[in-house]
Amino acid sequence: MKDEDLRDFAEVLVNRGARVQKGENVYIMASSLEALPLFEEVRRQVMDRGGNPHEHLLYDSQIGSEGIDRDMLQHSSREQLESMSEAKLEEMKRMDAYIRIGGTENPLDMNEADSGKITTVKKATEEILEARMDTKWVATRYPTSGLAQLAGMPTEKFQRFVVDSVTSVDWETLESRNHEVKEVFDGAESVHVEAEGTDLEFSLSGREGETSVGRHNLPDGEVFYAPRKNSVNGEISFRFPGVQNGRIAEDVRLVFEDGKVVEASASSGEKFLKEMLETDEGARYIGEFGIGTNRQIDRHVKNTLFDEKIGGTVHFALGRAYERCVPEGEERNRSGIHWDIVEDLRTDGRIYVDGEKVMENGKWLFH
Repeated sequence: MKDEDLRDFAEVLVNRGARVQKGENVYIMASSLEALPLFEEVRRQVMDRGGNPHEHLLYDSQIGSEGIDRDMLQHSSREQLESMSEAKLEEMKRMDAYIRIGGTENPLDMNEADSGKITTVKKATEEILEARMDTKWVATRYPTSGLAQLAGMPTEKFQRFVVDSVTSVDWETLESRNHEVKEVFDGAESVHVEAEGTDLEFSLSGREGETSVGRHNLPDGEVFYAPRKNSVNGEISFRFPGVQNGRIAEDVRLVFEDGKVVEASASSGEKFLKEMLETDEGARYIGEFGIGTNRQIDRHVKNTLFDEKIGGTVHFALGRAYERCVPEGEERNRSGIHWDIVEDLRTDGRIYVDGEKVMENGKWLFH
């Protein structure tokens, strides 16, 4: 990656995402040596702004799925994985900001990993994750050669795709677009999503959406909600694969009754899907309904951070609901997982809000 691209990329992470201020403790994590140039540039910019960097490179095993690696799962027992690090929790509680630079040389390295051990780590580190969510956190992916291969793109072209998706966004226009979408969905008694194999209905009554415009995830562009926990009914067949921790489930189909998954299948990765659903009671409920609004991202690259932002798509997360999406005093779905799976509505897809069609084939009808 060119020096000017590194500087621009890091500036968005440090200034727009983490909003680093003088004297703040900043947790910086990178999971690939290929990402070292961006890691170093982020570190420099944190120090230039008067922040105190706390560096974590490659191994960070106590931060749920973000720190899981193949060796850890192969050489640790369930008992070891269940032992949450109190020192790591205490460190996270002392952080003011958190910057994660994901990436891997081989995105399929975890493809045959023990799903049960993965869920064990997620459950054991949930408290650390909650502490991280209380920081000014931001996460991105470095365009490694492995991620480029997974996306089916030459490395140089994929790098340009990633950099542009972060540094070439008109944030004011995106924020305005998101606000329009939010006004349509806020407080909806009924949201109905239709597509081939999909007929799903749920309620956002009393719920207000969050607009995502480069403060937490980069690239960005979505409006998201926590549906009422028991309101989800019907079925959904995802045309995009579900990707998590290097594991892929193709053609995922879920059936919901009163909010709970009662049937689940996949053409491949079905065992992994069902193990994820058994993580805990909350894993069978929807914690998030998200709407992709970034029209600059127009292709599926098997990386949820990018794919969930594609304009004309929606995504549903199994598991944990974000606290800020649920009114105080109301039940929030809790779980050790938060697994986003993206559904493409750009071909034969429709969304109805309180009986009125608002999207058809990925295009908004209210603009």
